[in-house]
Amino acid sequence: MKKMQSFSLGDGFRILTIGLLFLLGFGLILGKLFFEQVQKGEVYRDKISRQSIRQIRIPAQRGKIFSSDLKVLADNSPNFNLVFYPNEIRSANRRKNLVSTIEENANFLAAAIGRPKPLTADEIRRHLNTRPGLPLEVFEELTPKELAQALEASRDMVGVDFQSSENRIYPGRAAAAHLLGYVRAADPKSAPDKEGVFYYIPDLEGRAGLEKAFDRPDFGKPDNDFANLGTPEHPLGLRGLPGYSLVQVNHLGYIEQNLIEKIEPINGNHLILTINYRAQRYAEYLIYGQKAALVAVNANTGDVITAASAPSYDLSKFTPVLPFDYYSRLSNDPAKPLFNRALAGRYTPGSILKPLVALAMLNAGHSPEEVVVCDGGTDIGNAHIRCASWRHGGHGPVNLYSAIAKSCNDFFIEKGLETGAEKIFEVLDSANIGQKTGIELPESAGMLPSFAAKKRIYNENWNKFDTALLSIGQGITMISPLQAAVYCAALANGGILYRPHLAKSIVDTHGNVLFDRKIEVVGKLAAKPEYLDMVKKGMYEVVNSPTGSGKLAAQDDLTIYGKTGSAEIGTKANRALTTWFIAYAKIKGNTYAVAVMVEDGASGGRDCAPIAGKYLAELNKILSDASEEDKEED
Repeated sequence: MKKMQSFSLGDGFRILTIGLLFLLGFGLILGKLFFEQVQKGEVYRDKISRQSIRQIRIPAQRGKIFSSDLKVLADNSPNFNLVFYPNEIRSANRRKNLVSTIEENANFLAAAIGRPKPLTADEIRRHLNTRPGLPLEVFEELTPKELAQALEASRDMVGVDFQSSENRIYPGRAAAAHLLGYVRAADPKSAPDKEGVFYYIPDLEGRAGLEKAFDRPDFGKPDNDFANLGTPEHPLGLRGLPGYSLVQVNHLGYIEQNLIEKIEPINGNHLILTINYRAQRYAEYLIYGQKAALVAVNANTGDVITAASAPSYDLSKFTPVLPFDYYSRLSNDPAKPLFNRALAGRYTPGSILKPLVALAMLNAGHSPEEVVVCDGGTDIGNAHIRCASWRHGGHGPVNLYSAIAKSCNDFFIEKGLETGAEKIFEVLDSANIGQKTGIELPESAGMLPSFAAKKRIYNENWNKFDTALLSIGQGITMISPLQAAVYCAALANGGILYRPHLAKSIVDTHGNVLFDRKIEVVGKLAAKPEYLDMVKKGMYEVVNSPTGSGKLAAQDDLTIYGKTGSAEIGTKANRALTTWFIAYAKIKGNTYAVAVMVEDGASGGRDCAPIAGKYLAELNKILSDASEEDKEED
């Protein structure tokens, strides 16, 4: 008979200890589960959500640019691209290799529309590995014929779609090309709203001209806060605000369903210019084939009606991508077609400066009736400065009026020396020579002559010869055609200098005016009203006298005031003339001032005066036609 095993107290203690250890282990497991599922559950759910939800950015439609007569200068054109949806192709062809299926379909469609094979296997794999949930772009910018062929050829295919995007177009081609500028797709890397966006479709961004200046204008206020764009304090420019779409993807990254309705983008606003399309085109026609510029402004408001520069270029070739060979041809052209002569040009004014010099003479106490006998030239030390009349022995006796009319150098040099450089500097400074006008685009400030400027440039002191040159618009004085038009407008309107504007207003897609250009006075000519009237009398004789230097500008139905100018530039071996004509005329209740500049010309009277006269006559017709149309509408 076997003995019964005894159960000691020590054995019970060991069993209890083991049980407690098991219970403690289960407790730790339960505690960990509670912590992970309850305490950190929200964190994990957020991570899962962020892994399965993707945000897609939708760009806004860019605003249009219109002329003042509502001709569309910059517009948007639909552009169709053919894309594949890998997820749909994968679902319909589960027994086939996805990469080879996509490649076969792409090659089949390429043959159908007559294009080269668009994709390689490596490109397809790269897309599937990095952006499987997004459509794969196969063909860009299908022509209407290609679109029809692709639709027919893809009829039995799964996962094929045609997506529309937008190209910027410029219907006028070369019209106002130097003013409009161009756009490019914005760089997503520097975008302020890039964070958290799975698929970033960029905006069209203005890179030059008005496209850049009004891409996102600040209207004088800070506009660095992206979140505040579109508010009344920060109205949008041509570029709008993007929309967004949230989509859910599976574990492979393929889109499963839309989670929410997409947030629609807010389209950009439209820019209406002060430029008159018909007047701009006519000016471009008048200066075509030359290195020239023509600027016209409303002397009562500062509105720029025309700002033409020649030679120009075809702006339609700048979009969607500027061909390298075309850009290279423009860049290497010695005539510099990319250069905006109207605003950024910097030229010696010659005799178109004489009306301002005449004001300085009158300010100094000279009478307009004082006479100088012109014999065709003036000696200054060892130098001899000829008058335009030197071949004919001079103009003979001239006073202020006839000196302006005939552009007599002898008169202006003699009276300029008597007046002194300082008083001439004062009037030029009041005309804002040497200062930017404040127009919305890049421009030249020109150069205001001064004793300090002469010292800085040549390290020489100002002398009598410099004053003689200053009196006839030569020497170190430099202006742009825009500046010439602005001070000509001031001569016409009683001495007021207005800030020139290209932008008339900004309106939203519903026609609501968000921004209206305000007339801005930026200065006043340093001269009494009666002195301005005396100068204007001389400018009338320039065009309307039989011996006036600008008589070729005269028009039957229009009274034109003007001033010719020619400035010698370059060395004796390579000397050329920059020729000028400034003018103004009253048309339909407003006064319009124009400046014409032609490089390498013969004289202002022969090269520029006829252009200005024809332009003003055509502007008269254009504005008369517009007035008649307004009457018919009323």
